[in-house]
Amino acid sequence: METRQLKYFLAVAEELHFGRAAKRLHISQPPLSQQIMKFEDELGVKLFQRNKRSVFLTAAGKSLLRDARAILRSIERAEAKLLDAASGQGGQLSLGYIGPALETSLAEIIREYKASYPAVRLNLREMFTNDQLKAVRDGEIDAGVVRLFRHDVSDLECELFHRESYALVLPTGHHLSEMESVDVSDLSGEPLIFFPRAEQPRLYDEWMRVFAEAGFVPDVVQEAARKSATVSLVAAGMGVGIVPESMANRRPQGVVFKSLTGDFPSIELHLIYMPKDGFPAVCNFINAVRESGTNEIHKN
Repeated sequence: METRQLKYFLAVAEELHFGRAAKRLHISQPPLSQQIMKFEDELGVKLFQRNKRSVFLTAAGKSLLRDARAILRSIERAEAKLLDAASGQGGQLSLGYIGPALETSLAEIIREYKASYPAVRLNLREMFTNDQLKAVRDGEIDAGVVRLFRHDVSDLECELFHRESYALVLPTGHHLSEMESVDVSDLSGEPLIFFPRAEQPRLYDEWMRVFAEAGFVPDVVQEAARKSATVSLVAAGMGVGIVPESMANRRPQGVVFKSLTGDFPSIELHLIYMPKDGFPAVCNFINAVRESGTNEIHKN
């Protein structure tokens, strides 16, 4: 059973006249009659009763008429979906991200992407950087927004997405809040709220090196994976925290932000994906990131 045969059958079944059906199909009547007879032979049933004056559907023809319309509509929908997927107007995009990425321009880029490509099914997954690297390589996600620090990504495409420095967040009234800027060495003896090592082992170890070179071992009194949680814990008087400087833009109550100086790494987020991926939905998202004008590159 071919799509063309169903279309020929449907035209005759709806017109109940071979001449009108042939005109509707933009073919001549004899080839249409031959195609219908061939179709009946293949099915092993009669679809039409014919006489010199009229054409009638048989019981088998009436049954096929109900199914033919549904089959052709399904085929049309499938063809439309294929065309959308091929152009990036449809299909699926699976994007990984680390939690802090939502505190950058990523949320706005996603909103604009969804507005431009509403038929794309967007699957967002919050994941640690190492998990995203594996997932991209294994094809479990199409792209990811990660924080790279001495990771081997020689087999991946990486585009700098966001860069900024760190700030120190203090509870209101803290003695260090009177300083214009605070050096890392000034944190010696201060109760510190810090991210867990499991989140970013290499970065965690680098910060421990920074503290050691500043002459002290940090007094980590509480771990917080999210920077927003760090700010809330500082406001609660649990200690001081080190957060991205952009957190100050939120103007949270109960805390103050100070510039932090010292030999520590900047915050860099990258968009990663497999080279020559070729999936239009992925390419369109990459272009949305590039063209957004909001790739936040804040120099130290």
